[in-house]
Amino acid sequence: MFTIKAENKVIGQIKPMHSCCSGPRTGGAHLRNDATDIFKEIGIHSCRLHDVEGAYSCNQYVDVHCVFPNFDADENDDKNYNFIPTDNYLNAIKASGAKVYYRLGESIDHYPLKHYVVPPKDYMKWARICEHIIRHYNQGWANGFYMDIEYWEIWNEPEGRAQWRGSYEEFYELYTVTATHLKKCFPDLKIGGYSAVGFYSATRPKDHDWYNPWFSTIVPFMDGFFDYIKDKNVPLDFFSWHAYTLSPEEVAECSKFIRNYLDEKGYTKTESLLTELHMYYALGSKPVAQYSQFMSDLLALYVELHDTPVDEAFFYDLRLNGFNDVFYKDPLDGFIKKRPGFYAMKFFGDVYRLKNQIALDYKKGQGVYAIGSSNGKDNAIAISCRSYSGELCIDTNFHAVDVVEVSPTMEQSKITARLENGKAIFGAKEQHIYYVKFN
Repeated sequence: MFTIKAENKVIGQIKPMHSCCSGPRTGGAHLRNDATDIFKEIGIHSCRLHDVEGAYSCNQYVDVHCVFPNFDADENDDKNYNFIPTDNYLNAIKASGAKVYYRLGESIDHYPLKHYVVPPKDYMKWARICEHIIRHYNQGWANGFYMDIEYWEIWNEPEGRAQWRGSYEEFYELYTVTATHLKKCFPDLKIGGYSAVGFYSATRPKDHDWYNPWFSTIVPFMDGFFDYIKDKNVPLDFFSWHAYTLSPEEVAECSKFIRNYLDEKGYTKTESLLTELHMYYALGSKPVAQYSQFMSDLLALYVELHDTPVDEAFFYDLRLNGFNDVFYKDPLDGFIKKRPGFYAMKFFGDVYRLKNQIALDYKKGQGVYAIGSSNGKDNAIAISCRSYSGELCIDTNFHAVDVVEVSPTMEQSKITARLENGKAIFGAKEQHIYYVKFN
C-alpha cells in the first residue's frame, strides 16, 4: 500500500504550471477553430504568443513584421500598423479567461531563405515599433485596448539559426536597446527574454545529448548575454527558457540549474519562466499523444516541476498541429475533441483554482506524484500513478471523499474509496491519474 499523508498546513500558493503557447481560436484569417470551451475547462492561466498560426504567423498575427509590415514606414503613424488580426486573436484569449503573454519578435523560420529572423535595420526603430504595439494593447493607442498585458518577451531562441541570423553580439545589442527603451516607457511592465532553447548540454549526460555540438553552444551564448547586459545595467525582469524533456525529473533539474545560474549572476529577483514545455519519448516515430503514458507523464511533470524554483510554465503548444496532445479536430465531423493530455492539464488546473498548496508527505521515487490544494473549504489532491499499481491510501482524517479516475484511453470513472479511521483507500493503476476531493 502506498500512503499519501495530507497535512492541514498551507505551504504556499499553487503556481501556474498549466499555461500554454497559442490561444483558443486558430485557423487562418477567420480563426474558425474554436477551443474556447476546452481552455475554460482547463482554466488556462496564460497564453504565450509565439508561432501563432504557424510560420510567420500567416503574415498576419503577432509577429513584429506582421503588425508593422513596412519597416521603412513611419512608426508613429497608426495607419502603418496591421492590428486587426492580432486584435481578434487576443480578444479570443481574453474571452477564454486567460491572460496574454506577448512575445515581441518573429516566429520560427524553417525555409532556406530567411526573411524576418535577421537583425532589424534600425534597432531603435524596432524598439519604438514594439513600444507602439504595447501602447495599442495596454493604453488604447490607435483605437486599441486596455488589456493590462504584464509580460513582454523579447525574441525567441536566438541561439538557433531558424530564429536568429545575426551574430551573438547583434542579438545582445537588440535586446539591450529594446529592453532599455521599453522599461523607460513602461516601468511597471515586466520586460525580459529571450526564451533560451534549453540547457541539455549542462543537465543531460553527453551520450543522451543527440543535438551536440549545437546544444554545446547554448550556455556560452547565455554567458555572453548576461555579461553584456550586466555590464550595461540592462533590465531583465524575467528570464525565459525551454525544455523538451524525456522525464519529469529532467525538467526539474533544468529548473534548478537556471535558478542557480541566475542567482550566481546576481539576478536573484529575476523570474524564471519555462515558456516551452513538452515531453519526448526518445524521439519515437509516433506522435506523443499516441504513447499511453503521456497523460500520467504530463501530470507527473507538472507536480515535479511545481516544487522547483520556476515561476510559470507554458505547454507547447495548443495549436491544432503535431505538438497539440491535448485536443484535436476530428477530420470526419470537424468537431474539436479531447485527447488524454487534456485531463492532466485539467486536474492541475482544478488544483490551481483552489489557490493554496497544502503539505503532502509521501515517499518519492516510487512512481507516484501528487499535489494538493485548498481554498479553506474545498480540498483536493491530483495524483499521477506514473509507474505504480496497487492500493493507494490518503491519510487526512476524512469526513467525505470523492475520487475520479481517468485511464490512458480517457475512460472516466468515480471510485468508491473505503474509509478506515479517517483514511481513504482505493485501488490505483499504473499510467492512470486521479483527482481526490475531500473535506
